[in-house]
Amino acid sequence: MGEFGSIDLNGKKPYYLQVKELIQARIDAGELIPGEKLPSETELCNAMRVSRTVIRQALTELEHLGLVSKRKGKGSFISVDKSVLAYSLLMPDFLWDTESTRPHTSVKILKKETLPANAQAAQVLKINEGEPVLQVLRMYYNDEEPIIQTKSQLPGFMTEYLSDEDLLSPLHYLDHVPAVMRFDHAQQTLEITYASKEDAKLLGISTGVPLLTVITVTMNQEDTPIEAYTTYLRGDRIRLRGTIFRYSKRDR
Repeated sequence: MGEFGSIDLNGKKPYYLQVKELIQARIDAGELIPGEKLPSETELCNAMRVSRTVIRQALTELEHLGLVSKRKGKGSFISVDKSVLAYSLLMPDFLWDTESTRPHTSVKILKKETLPANAQAAQVLKINEGEPVLQVLRMYYNDEEPIIQTKSQLPGFMTEYLSDEDLLSPLHYLDHVPAVMRFDHAQQTLEITYASKEDAKLLGISTGVPLLTVITVTMNQEDTPIEAYTTYLRGDRIRLRGTIFRYSKRDR
């Protein structure tokens, strides 16, 4: 276990940061490869002569950086390479970057229910409070690992036009629906949030881990909302890639 090195017990730098830097140095050097299991907390404690609290804090720091992932009941592992998604401001969703990655991806509907619209849902969807709203919880997987979660809200009248297969993806992919339900444009907001206990359990991560969160409201040609959904992307498993085009006044 001595390959991790030792920390300076008399130094001013906190022990957990020293432990984090020692492990990170081995990751950066390629000595610890993606998917490799780290020694147990007890083994790391003995190797570095620090408490379990110090080790746990160091591993949490590495997890927040996306370098280590914790698996309940199995231990800590070096994170595998991030899935790359292409992001376009013109297409309000995320597309798997290459054809080679698509065969490894899948999506499941975890929950589907119709509930009365609360004040927030009514305001976003421009309906009356108490009207039925279809709520759909989806999970996207890469090699059976959950990496993206979406929570959708749709006006209740749409349920008669949509099958379970239709609900596997946001509405803007559908072209067989009535005109009033067809996607025309969307508004999006991107922000960093932190995984709640419930979301962390579903995504297989620790509570409080940063998530890239995208709030999308899609509209039809009449500027009427047809769907509002929030997408949570694991920061330790997702990398976004986009393209920027030059814009001039002549393009107006």
